[in-house]
Amino acid sequence: MRIRKISLLVSSLALLIICVQPLLAGNRGSLIVRVSPKETYIYADGQPVYESKGHYITLQPGDHKIDLYNYGYAPETRNVTITAHETTKIDVAMRAIPGMISGPWGSITIEGPHGAAVLLNGKDPAAFFVGNVKEFDNDFVWKKELIVPPGKHELTILYELRDPWTTTVDVEANHRVVVDAFKGVRKTVSWSRGEQLKEVPKFLGGLLNDHVAVEKVGGQFTASAGQVNCGESAHLVWSSTGATRTEINDAAVSASGDQTVEPKQNTSYKFTAVGPGGVYTSDAMVNVNSDMPVSLNVTPGEVKYGHGAEAQTAKVTWSAANADSVTLDPIGSVGTSGSREIPVAPSSTAPGPIDQTVTYTLHATNACGGSETRTATLHITGSNEVSEGAVNTVPEPPAEVPEAVAPAALELPQTASELPLVGLIGILSMAVAAAFHMFSKMSA
Repeated sequence: MRIRKISLLVSSLALLIICVQPLLAGNRGSLIVRVSPKETYIYADGQPVYESKGHYITLQPGDHKIDLYNYGYAPETRNVTITAHETTKIDVAMRAIPGMISGPWGSITIEGPHGAAVLLNGKDPAAFFVGNVKEFDNDFVWKKELIVPPGKHELTILYELRDPWTTTVDVEANHRVVVDAFKGVRKTVSWSRGEQLKEVPKFLGGLLNDHVAVEKVGGQFTASAGQVNCGESAHLVWSSTGATRTEINDAAVSASGDQTVEPKQNTSYKFTAVGPGGVYTSDAMVNVNSDMPVSLNVTPGEVKYGHGAEAQTAKVTWSAANADSVTLDPIGSVGTSGSREIPVAPSSTAPGPIDQTVTYTLHATNACGGSETRTATLHITGSNEVSEGAVNTVPEPPAEVPEAVAPAALELPQTASELPLVGLIGILSMAVAAAFHMFSKMSA
């Protein structure tokens, strides 16, 4: 009879709650989350609510973001639209993260409000949620325990509209720490069960026994080269265990992977893996050599120019390894290595001797801040004299016109041997003409 009365009382209270709930909800709508496992915890619009098992929540009409967390399972998110005075249902199957973990371990028992969310070693539930207080509140007869790696852990409790409460718990191997939520650590006792546990699953839910076994965060991180030349790449390789968030230099990466990097200066890479089981960090340094081995040569270094000279060209040869941009004055932009035949000619064609120096300058730079300059000279000697057989294009000065010479002033050579043949004939002709002229006058 007594049991029947108690059963009737419980049924009446349940009915009263069902009837009163819509009145309390006002204009709200209801959301029922059917999820596996049932211990999965509900966050609505970023705020903790409680576990989904046997509960539904009321929300204002409109769009809402529902996050679902259960340690040992990948987080799930759903977007729902709530209508006033109506019930919305969502069904979710959480995806388990495979694998068993092993000790050493310690344990934490939490006494406090059922339904309060528990976070370990961080404030973001997506990375640090481990369960709710009801899952960790008993170690007598049935086991509801939070199993953790030995060491110091930051424990955070969130409950309804109360401010988050955080404390530091120092857990030794094979010991159990009892925490009174929103008050502090109450006691530490021996926990022989820790010595008996071997490999266990991360999550175990049940009617009487629950446990969450938090995996210690570990990892590996390496760089394929500690030093590279500018423009060369290095390979980063990493892996992690027990981590819910992994980063390299504050950029999110997968839990394990590899990445090719091409730093332009000395760069330190920091790999960070965090989770409820702690923090793992590792650094790798990649130094960048920005130096450039640069050379510039002109052969031959001296060339003779002009008539009879054998060499009329010179070869310019250069090299600028590890460079991104190379210019060669006065030629212009060139590749990082090469050679070129240069025709040799003085800058002036004026007649006369040649003594001229031509300077070639190589400028090399790279994206890592390296800069180098080299010079080489070509000495040109010889002469700009006109070669034999060449046409003289310079006009000769005009010849001077001799003045007319009076016959009386004409000086004749004194002997016939001094006269050219043509001149002698001319003089004899003149003498004959003069004699004939005198003879004609005497006859008259």
